[in-house]
Amino acid sequence: MTAARGPLRPLYAQASGSPIRAMLALAGREGMVSLAGGHPDPALLPADWLRESLLEVAGQLQGRSLQYGATEGLAALREASAALLQQRGLAAQAEGLLITTGSQQAIDLLARVLVEPGEGVAVESFNYPAALQAFRFAGARLVEVPTDAQGMDVDRLEAILQAERPRMLYVVPNFANPTGAVMPVGRRLRLLDLAAQYGVTLIEDDPYGELWFDAAPPPSLAQLNQQAGSPAQVAYMTSYSKVVAPALRLGVLLAPAGIARGVVLAKQAADVHSGSLEQLTLAAMLASGRLGAHLDALRPAYAAKGRALAEALRAHCGLLEFDEPQGGMFIWAKLSSALPLLPTQAWVDFGLQHQVLVVPGAAFSISGAAQPWLRLSFANPAPEALRQGAERLGRGLRSLATAH
Repeated sequence: MTAARGPLRPLYAQASGSPIRAMLALAGREGMVSLAGGHPDPALLPADWLRESLLEVAGQLQGRSLQYGATEGLAALREASAALLQQRGLAAQAEGLLITTGSQQAIDLLARVLVEPGEGVAVESFNYPAALQAFRFAGARLVEVPTDAQGMDVDRLEAILQAERPRMLYVVPNFANPTGAVMPVGRRLRLLDLAAQYGVTLIEDDPYGELWFDAAPPPSLAQLNQQAGSPAQVAYMTSYSKVVAPALRLGVLLAPAGIARGVVLAKQAADVHSGSLEQLTLAAMLASGRLGAHLDALRPAYAAKGRALAEALRAHCGLLEFDEPQGGMFIWAKLSSALPLLPTQAWVDFGLQHQVLVVPGAAFSISGAAQPWLRLSFANPAPEALRQGAERLGRGLRSLATAH
């Protein structure tokens, strides 16, 4: 007699949820300061611009506007997205783009299309947890590539490619989550050479590249690949969540034709197409020509918040070491050896005790083991809350060191 099977596949039944998402429930508590979530500042989200575009779209709605749409996305949004990618130096045409339900869906679809269960996906030592989750649910074997202050350590990558033969490599070269690292152009070129040599498909995720403070990052892997005429396979994705509004849940994918076809088929099975009303609204926003001015306002605002948190950490958190953020939304801080290595739940308890939420390095690692790192996000809280959070964090860390 065979044992009864549970209702879920083991991959899902045994999976742990995102600790960052779990902390969202705590972030709303009265008096809590959250340096945990990588969410935009609500004061910087373009509510008026979005509202005007919604009214424009609503005034033009017809029965046809409410019908099913193409899986690849609405023509107007694909055209606007192609223009945006062209401004970033990419040779992009509307017919070659896929509109996705956030860039998270692009990650999930690429994992389904490219990776057979048991095949390897190479990832940096510290990585975006939802991407790791998508790869695990696809049945991938995660292959760790060491990371330093400049991102993926490409010098150590070749031996890993030789030994592990991953099918795919996922990388965030611009202001990475969680480390904030920017991969220099020399590493990007070497990565493209290795990808071509070993037949590994590069998945380039670029949600933060426009949020630079003093200097724009180097050209994307996809752009460098196109310019060199390289045989490397690069799928480039970006999100409108960080530069317009997360509520629209829209992203865009530029992938080689063979990969794009598979992703379109997978998206047909997943959701048929992304929401048409959201796409119409975003297309109207982009057609207004206001994105450039909006980005010009976002960059100094986030730069000021990054500096505010860095200054507060230097004043109150002597038990942390970190680099000044150059863009994005995060400070990646190393814990002093005087502090104990704590598991993720202990950091949740720490947050409840000291009323400041931080995300420990364990949440971004493949193993989930305790790490001497914290990710601190300056994007969402107001400047005064950032300073208050740093004070609370410093007091809490000192109490941990005393008890250790």
